[in-house]
This record gives sequence, structure tokens and C-alpha cells, in this order.
Amino acid sequence: MNKSYLFFDIECANCFDGIGKMCSFGYVLTDENFNVIDTDDVVMNPECEFDWYLFSKKNQCPLAYSKDYFRRQKNFESYYKGIKKLLEESERKVVGFSSLNDVGFVVSACERYTLPLINFSAFDIAKIIEQEKSAKMKLKEWCEFYKIDLSQITAHKSQDDAMMTMLLAKAFCEEKGISLPELLEHGKGTKISTEKYIEQREKSRRNKELKEKLQSLYGKKCRACLSSRLSGKKIAFGYKISEDFENALKIANLVYKHGGMIFRHLNENGTLLVKDDISEEEINAIESKGFETMTIKHLTEITNLG
Repeated sequence: MNKSYLFFDIECANCFDGIGKMCSFGYVLTDENFNVIDTDDVVMNPECEFDWYLFSKKNQCPLAYSKDYFRRQKNFESYYKGIKKLLEESERKVVGFSSLNDVGFVVSACERYTLPLINFSAFDIAKIIEQEKSAKMKLKEWCEFYKIDLSQITAHKSQDDAMMTMLLAKAFCEEKGISLPELLEHGKGTKISTEKYIEQREKSRRNKELKEKLQSLYGKKCRACLSSRLSGKKIAFGYKISEDFENALKIANLVYKHGGMIFRHLNENGTLLVKDDISEEEINAIESKGFETMTIKHLTEITNLG
């Protein structure tokens, strides 16, 4: 079977609670020379309320169809087999713009209708170009940058956004003097799969849960401490913890259970927790602002009851 390339885009009625409710699936199917084999806009009833902003006067890019038109269509379940075949076809490469979102929308749709997950991977042309140009722009802005004719294009119509994604990939290939297969080989690190998306989603959910637990300790004083070794101390993290909330929560609990108080920020004198490998120069810079410093190792030693 000859290789084929599916450029796709998805629109949602809303993404409340972090769950996209698909209302259209647009695609452009091509060969490796960007010759269009098939294209369509699969419009469906999202069976939910629409985000009010999508149809407000403030929104400069409203959805391509009216609410009534969406309501008259069949739901995702009715189109599931066709979409699954499009995305899972052997010898097919799938390409999107900011693909993480669209892969997530497919996963959400399958979960909403309790259907087996569609297992596919999508390359991200947005990331490929961003890495090359060291710049970040929206799909339409990149198309304008490459002087792509958009006169017949309707923004936020899934089929047309998929076409824009294809034309953008074509323009980039022409600029670099490479083929579509070479482009995707070069950008294989941008590929996001259904499995990888779910892993990232679970990690994000876990981090959110840990962050909430950490925030619940801010400014709180323990009533039944293990010791008073940190009594009276106001302590905050002196480094970014966004990538390691699990360890940050363990550290915060140590401070809390030994009489200290943990804060998000310190406005006055207090102690900043710093990593063990912090340089002398960094310590001096912190202490020159009136703060004390304490390494994680030192905190562990102080609170060790063994």
C-alpha cells in the first residue's frame, strides 16, 4: 500500500473541566507530494452546551456553522468507525498543528461515548517550525508569514484549518528543499501518541492534586507536631518546584510537622529552602536581600528523629 498523509484539525463546542467536546473533525488526505486524495469536514452534534464565547461578538474567529446546524447532525459515535479508519490506516502518517490538543480531543470523545480508544500518533508541524524559527505563532499567522493564499479559507472550519496545516507543511518543505517524508523524519520528536497523551494527562492530574495539597499547607501551623525544631521559622521554596510537586510536598510536610510554617512567598525575613548544589554566589545573593538559606540536606538533618 502506498504511504498517505492525513492532515487534521478538530473543533470543540467547549472544553469545560478539561474535556473537549468534539463538534467537527476536518481532514485533508494527500500523497507525499501534497496531492489531495480526499478532504472533508465531519460535522457532528456535540450533545453539550457551547461555550458562550464561541458565538460572541468579542470572538474574532467564531465557529464555521451555527448552533442549530451542529444540533441537526449525528453525534461522534455515528462517525467513530470512519474517523478510526482514517487515523489508524496502515502506512499513514498523521499531522496536526498543536497536535497534543487534537489527540486529546479524540481521546476525550472516545471516553465520553465509552468507545475503544483510537490508537494513533500525530506529528506536530507547529513544533517543527517553532524549533526551526525560534518563534511561536498561530496557524493563520504562520500561513501569512509564508504568504499562503487564504482567500478561500474559513478560519475555525476544521476542514479549512486542516488544509492550512497541509499548505503550511508544503511551504516549509519548499523553503527547506526537503520532501514531506524527510520533514516528518526530521520532526519525529514532536510526535504524540494516544498512549503518550494519556500518560501526560495522568501526570498533569497527579501534579494538580499534589499542588492543591501543598497549597493547603501554606500559612498553616501544626497543632500536634513531631518536634519543635523548626518552631517560629517561616520557610518558602527558593527554587521552582513545578516539575517535582511530589518531593515538594514531602519537604513541606517535614517543615509543617516540625513546627515550621511553609509559605508560597516571603515578603519579610525568613528562610528560603535551596537545592543542595546551590553555588556560594547564589547563596550570597539571597542572603543580601535579608533572607536566610537552608539546603534540603540541612533540613533533613534537622528533622531527623533517629
